[in-house]
Amino acid sequence: MQLAHRARTSAVIATAGGTIVAALLLTGRVAPTKTAVLEQTGATCSIVKNDGMAIGAELMTAKILAGASLQNVAVTVYAPRLLDHAQRPPLSVAIVIDRSGSMHGLDGSPLENAKAAASRLIGQLGPNDSFSVVAYSTGDQVVMPMSRATDDNKSRARDAITSLYADGGTCISCGLSTGEGELAHAGLEGVRRIVLISDGQANEGIRDRDQLAHFTADIANHGVSVSAVGVGLDFDEVTMQRIADVGHGNYYFVEDTAVLGEMFAKELSGLSSTVASNVTLTLTPTAGVTLDDAYGYATTRNPDGTLSLSLADLRDGEQRKVVVRTRVAKQELGAAVIANAKLDYRPINSQFFDDVTACVGATVVDDARAVADSVNPRAAAAIEEALSAQALEEAVKVNETQGADAAQVVLDRRMDEVRANTAVSPQVKAKIEAYTTSAGDNFKHAAPAKSAKASRAAAYELSR
Repeated sequence: MQLAHRARTSAVIATAGGTIVAALLLTGRVAPTKTAVLEQTGATCSIVKNDGMAIGAELMTAKILAGASLQNVAVTVYAPRLLDHAQRPPLSVAIVIDRSGSMHGLDGSPLENAKAAASRLIGQLGPNDSFSVVAYSTGDQVVMPMSRATDDNKSRARDAITSLYADGGTCISCGLSTGEGELAHAGLEGVRRIVLISDGQANEGIRDRDQLAHFTADIANHGVSVSAVGVGLDFDEVTMQRIADVGHGNYYFVEDTAVLGEMFAKELSGLSSTVASNVTLTLTPTAGVTLDDAYGYATTRNPDGTLSLSLADLRDGEQRKVVVRTRVAKQELGAAVIANAKLDYRPINSQFFDDVTACVGATVVDDARAVADSVNPRAAAAIEEALSAQALEEAVKVNETQGADAAQVVLDRRMDEVRANTAVSPQVKAKIEAYTTSAGDNFKHAAPAKSAKASRAAAYELSR
């Protein structure tokens, strides 16, 4: 009886992800009246909430060898689909523009392009939305206070934006602080977002990377998410990615400010389809398991052994992946839970938080062939993409110290491993190869600053 129970338990764990996907096809903003629950040894394994939010957690194989140390856990977040797009929540956006001296460029175009993009974004807001425009250099300036996006206010904002000129240093913290202050005048419902633009490194106000990240995290804790846009080739991409990560926002690399308008349109589209904000994932290991890190994410290791990380606001129907490097020392054969995952979030039509949970498990065996035969293609794809993102980051560092040929060796080794994984589809392999090929070309032919920023932006996308 005990062996039969273990077999049933293992089957539940192995099929949890597929059950979640099937359940999501039947759920939405108004659909289910019951919460779908999968049970695993008396504990909740996976849940699809009434609003359609769900997560799944899987290993690359449904079976693992006893005492096998390194296991990558693939967590997938499934955001619900909106059934009524006409009823999107109101948006409150603070556009925070760098107007430091470097934004003048050789011909004045960087700041002019940023101003034009800001005006274009404002034009796309609806009458129920609110917006503010803040400019910063050595200090900060409220160009347009938080206002409803009426035609008159849009016109006033465009006129005020034209007066901006490039001068002074780069006080990113000044712009963030004032942007948060402006959003305090907006309502608590809906989406509240700072869109931060910078073309340089912080040399005024808070300059330390960790302190700036902590400052941004405090802003996010107050319900304001932060997206970071790095323009040109002089900004600190590591800091800007950190700001986006801890700020529950998105990161963009825009080499030419002429395409800022397209980036703003993409950001606004994401904002208007947001279904959840203040999203945080926490993983709790079971006995004999250690959580090392999450590929491509800034993580917080808590005193109780849990691992937490911030996710960007979730959009309608979006899937988001997180791959966590895990060390497992399980010895007893049979079904075992490796870790539990909890997603905390605020539904965008509510002021209250909700959560959804999942567990990840496997059957511990002493047969290597059985492990090889239990590969999960969905988890394998997510893990290979995350490992490839890590390889891109490694290649950037190798290129800086040893040159393009040595960086290419890192990329080639990664692609050999991807090609050898028969569980990964040709489409996923082609996707990863496109990223690595582009990075290799940049290392050989582009300026070091451009190749580093482009490759790190690719790693950011691939890890998610």
